[in-house]
Amino acid sequence: MDGRLRSPRLPESFSGRLVLIAAVGVAIRLAHLILIAADNQLSGDAAAYHLSANLFADGLGFPEPLRHLFGASEQILRNGETLTVTTPIGHLEPTAGHPPGWTVILGVLAFLGATTVGQQQAASILLGIPSIVLAGLLGRELRSERLGLIAAGLTAGYAFIWVNDGLLVAETAAIAAAAGTMLVGLRFSRDPTRRQALLFGIVGGLAALIRAELLLFLPLVATAVMLKSRLPWRERCLRYAVAGFSALLVLSPWLVRNLLVFEEPVLLSNGVGTVMVQANCDRTYSGEHLGYWQITCGHPQPYGPAGELLDESERDAVVRERALDYMDANRQRLVTAVIPARVGRMWAVYRPIQQIRLDVLVEGRSMAVSTLGLVQYYVLMPLALLGAILLWRRRGPLLAVTAWIPIVTLTAAAAFGNTRYRTAAEMSVVILAAVAIDALVGHRTAQPDLEQVG
Repeated sequence: MDGRLRSPRLPESFSGRLVLIAAVGVAIRLAHLILIAADNQLSGDAAAYHLSANLFADGLGFPEPLRHLFGASEQILRNGETLTVTTPIGHLEPTAGHPPGWTVILGVLAFLGATTVGQQQAASILLGIPSIVLAGLLGRELRSERLGLIAAGLTAGYAFIWVNDGLLVAETAAIAAAAGTMLVGLRFSRDPTRRQALLFGIVGGLAALIRAELLLFLPLVATAVMLKSRLPWRERCLRYAVAGFSALLVLSPWLVRNLLVFEEPVLLSNGVGTVMVQANCDRTYSGEHLGYWQITCGHPQPYGPAGELLDESERDAVVRERALDYMDANRQRLVTAVIPARVGRMWAVYRPIQQIRLDVLVEGRSMAVSTLGLVQYYVLMPLALLGAILLWRRRGPLLAVTAWIPIVTLTAAAAFGNTRYRTAAEMSVVILAAVAIDALVGHRTAQPDLEQVG
């Protein structure tokens, strides 16, 4: 009997290696939670998601959590007179500040017993696994098993992806949703059958229930695929309709609920006005916060003629009108300075160090982790550009892989610059960088892929 210790052997199959990469990704996320994120106080969206999930688990649906749990007492000026408006604890007011997907996911966990911040943070780490697995499957679908493993490895180790896991923000699910829509979008672009159109629409609808702007991927890619297709026009229109109606079917319960409970029409969410008013004011059109947002720009909050509390949709309509008036009065500044700054902030070419400091202040991120992510991002971006060129030269499905890039750019231009708004496009960056690394590895080793696909 040989008494020597045998070194552990790596799995030989694609699935075995993918599981190993996912396990490494979980270890990284767990270390981030234990060493850093567990000590952070929740604020902003993360706090709202946590509280809303527990209320959902209690059977209360989707009420605005802060007024329900803590009440409010605010002073407003009305016709020269100061009025005090009090909202009692227990006040039930429907909200659609965010689409419901992430609240429902956390709510299910809360129903199963994970009601504390720490418990939900630990569970959200496991919810980061799908993004790693989907990246691997996407890379394999795109070209080869080797490309899939590279993409999975980058997703497991890229800080601007794993930093979200454990912070209880919807980006954990949004990253997986982005990867999922890319995967089904890629399959639809290669084989635009009715079945693939149905699946594409379902996944696109589910993605929109996580973040509203993720819905844009569906019509953008579906339109390009149908225009390029050689099918008869009647069949193209039919398959486009199948994708659209299947997405609408997924979204319909939330859409119907919103149209019934609010005074003003609301579809996926009614936070547009709030975002607009906080991003369009003097403090965001010049100075240190050019292209960013300021919560004080949304004050004072709107109330009715007698100081009564308007419903969420009515308040959003009032501040949206206020924001539109400001934008109209400052159109030249908006186009020439503000929108470029917004886009530059999101793509880390305008005040990147200040931006990650703002991420730390507002979102509770670690400065060390954000700095690591920024360095990794600057390494990945040239590789992603090379990957895009390679896909274009190979006549590959470029739009299905890169569509998130124009979508998040449009989001930043319309809202404000924020690293977190780039989340969906991080998957495009990772996949494109993996294409370049795969090509470089193949050229260096002069060995064929593990298994060529497509």
